[in-house]
Amino acid sequence: MMYLIRLVHALISLLPVWFGYTYIYAATKNKNYALIGGLILAAHFLMPYLSVRNLIEKVSEAFLVPAVYVAYRGTREDNVKYLLLSGILCGLSWMVRFNVAAAVVLMPAAIWYLTRSVRPVLYFCFGALLMLVFSGSLDVVYLGWFGGSSFNILHSFIFPLGDPPLPQPVWTFAILILGVLFPPFSLFFLLTFFKRHVIREHFILFTTTASFFVVHSLITHKEERFIIPVFSLFIIMGTIGLWTWFSSDRKNGLMLKVFKGSVALAAVLNLVLLPVFMFNYAHKGMVEPFAYLSRQGDVRAVMIDRTERYRLLPIAYAGLKRPPLDTVNAWSDLANRRAGAPGLDEINYAVVYSDDRVEEHRDSLTAYLGQLEPVFHSTPSTLDRLLHFLNPRHNHTNEAWVFRRMNPE
Repeated sequence: MMYLIRLVHALISLLPVWFGYTYIYAATKNKNYALIGGLILAAHFLMPYLSVRNLIEKVSEAFLVPAVYVAYRGTREDNVKYLLLSGILCGLSWMVRFNVAAAVVLMPAAIWYLTRSVRPVLYFCFGALLMLVFSGSLDVVYLGWFGGSSFNILHSFIFPLGDPPLPQPVWTFAILILGVLFPPFSLFFLLTFFKRHVIREHFILFTTTASFFVVHSLITHKEERFIIPVFSLFIIMGTIGLWTWFSSDRKNGLMLKVFKGSVALAAVLNLVLLPVFMFNYAHKGMVEPFAYLSRQGDVRAVMIDRTERYRLLPIAYAGLKRPPLDTVNAWSDLANRRAGAPGLDEINYAVVYSDDRVEEHRDSLTAYLGQLEPVFHSTPSTLDRLLHFLNPRHNHTNEAWVFRRMNPE
């Protein structure tokens, strides 16, 4: 099942590449520029890393990019079926990542601006409404009431848990986008799009990206992953902008030299970073203990100590015959246990998630499980170390330890 999920995930990850290529070719009628845009979408150093680490945002993007493309075709060809499909895809994208509503909210206005007709707007809205009803119906099944997940998300926005985050600069995402595309190339790549006739021709692409970007730039709490759903749209915009610039007769000789140098620099940096980000992943310590346990033939039951930090468990990596898991989320869970509690005698392995307090955790578990010997240590990946270096307060090194119970009764 894990391999099937990964295959589906890989295929879904290709959707922005294919539809990005198709959009650029439809806009430019130039296969070379479509190929350039497609290569950037497929081989930008961050793409393989983000597809693994930020599954929700990337899957949401995988539906949003086709939605923008079919809306573009629908307005150009006056085909309301495309706009109905666009609304459905936007609804799917929103179901995966609620924040995509910030990108979709202005699409009806953009469709009306391009068509000067209410009919295509209604088709788009009907498609989106279908997915809203579908999402709400799923909430009835799983949460017991219509729209429960949406209400919970809105409630978390209005009444956040814990202390409110410190305000972050409004230009955070602007610097992020320009940085990951490597200046000065990123300046040429993005700013060349901002011409009146280009924006009007691609008004849906522009409003979708701009509304999402502006809303997320204005909110107090910002994380790098928030911008991922529209990252591919920025690349599509940039490629169309470069085509427009090179198609014009007004090109400064000095600027062309600077541009060529910036392209060479960006290409070299991407080629250097791509292998690192392709074959590394963060949260390595979450996966490796389960992969290790899947190779052991004597595992009866496993205690998971995540008292230091709560983590979702990638149990699919434990193999088809997954052992029973006894999860400890707080020390009170252990303190309230009594000797001989159901299942406790069956436990012969323990997984501890800790960066620098592993002996403290081991001592606490020893009181309940007896002597424990370390049999596996998951060290930080390259990206775990890099992220920890950049932001040690919020990014752990994500180390993990596997202990085996000695002489279990």
